[in-house]
Amino acid sequence: MQTKTSPDQLGQLQGSRLRRIVNVAGPGLIVAAAGVGAGDLIASLNSGASYGLALAWAVVVGCFIKFIVTECIGRWSLATGISPLRGFHKLNKAFTTYFGIYSVILGFFYGAAIAGALGLTINAMFPSVDVKLGAIVAVLVGMGILWIGKYASFEKIMAFFVAVMFISIVGAAVLTRPDMSILAGGLTPRVPDGGTFYVLGIMGGVGMSIGLLSYGYWLRDRGWTGPGWIGSMRLDLVIGYGMTFIFMLAMMIVGAAFLQNGGTEVSGLSDLKQLAQPFGEQFGEPAKWLLLIGMFSAVFSSLIGGYNALANVFNDIVNIFRGTTHERDENAARSIPFRAYIVWMCIPPLSMLFLDKPVTLVLIYAAMGALLMPVLIGGLLWLMNSKGLDKKHRNGIAMNTSLVLGLVMFVSLAVNELGSL
Repeated sequence: MQTKTSPDQLGQLQGSRLRRIVNVAGPGLIVAAAGVGAGDLIASLNSGASYGLALAWAVVVGCFIKFIVTECIGRWSLATGISPLRGFHKLNKAFTTYFGIYSVILGFFYGAAIAGALGLTINAMFPSVDVKLGAIVAVLVGMGILWIGKYASFEKIMAFFVAVMFISIVGAAVLTRPDMSILAGGLTPRVPDGGTFYVLGIMGGVGMSIGLLSYGYWLRDRGWTGPGWIGSMRLDLVIGYGMTFIFMLAMMIVGAAFLQNGGTEVSGLSDLKQLAQPFGEQFGEPAKWLLLIGMFSAVFSSLIGGYNALANVFNDIVNIFRGTTHERDENAARSIPFRAYIVWMCIPPLSMLFLDKPVTLVLIYAAMGALLMPVLIGGLLWLMNSKGLDKKHRNGIAMNTSLVLGLVMFVSLAVNELGSL
């Protein structure tokens, strides 16, 4: 755990506003790095390819909804001193049962998806490296980093990847010389013909799902405890989701500048080589490597951040069902449930690199995943207006309205997802 600085001390730090922001930024940067995966970036890339920057507003809405959800998680954690999971459990044990089952299934498939994405990204950067070999090595390196278990080191590593992603992805977008007047027009909400699928995908794909619950644990690991930190927590999230917006928008700009005229679509990371090479030919070799490094950073940070988040959630669920009064050990990242879950996410999913995906399990995973965010947001609506929270920290009309908007959005996504099964 990092050395504690009181909220008052943090506000009195001498220097520029930028310095205060740097001192506050922490868990929110982890949310930014862990939440922007390859799928999110590709969704933005294809949105830019199909509609230019007309759907930039959807990125804003997606980031806003996830900000509201994560702010509720952080506010509950700071105001009560317990995790939202324990709050859900007191409301109804069905919440923790559902999240527990989902976390086990998610761990396997998320691990398999990240392993495959890493292998494809490394192969795009270094064609001589086999996809499977690259995936195995990258996953084992990530597992080693997570095994260290020190939050301070974890936060620094994630901050490094945020910096790399910012420089590389934004750099690639800048090289395309986007028309900023067109970008401004894209911030006006409108849905082009046939664009509903992209709108829902962009808004629903910004950030993590059940892993958002880990934000409260990261706040505590950083030494932020008590309601006095709520203001700093909100600034931290503004920074994190501001970064998320920039990352997504940058890929949309790349798609608009490079793919739109040709009508090309990138269906996945398997197409990354076909994208990177002509991108380099048009905008220069540095642009090619900026794009590749940015994509690798996005995927690898999703491994480190996403695995840590999900392992924190699983560890808390195990302790809840054990009946322990404390939600986490002093060093939860070195506890048996945490490390067991890391192994579960890293090792068994590697088999998916060699075998076809079992159809039944994939369908179960997709169905549960579609219902996860509506359950989480519905639970937060209940929790943040309950008597378990001091009245002055409960949701107001604006927060409740925003959560209802998010609930409607994710229910629409769930209906669309379940209808496609």
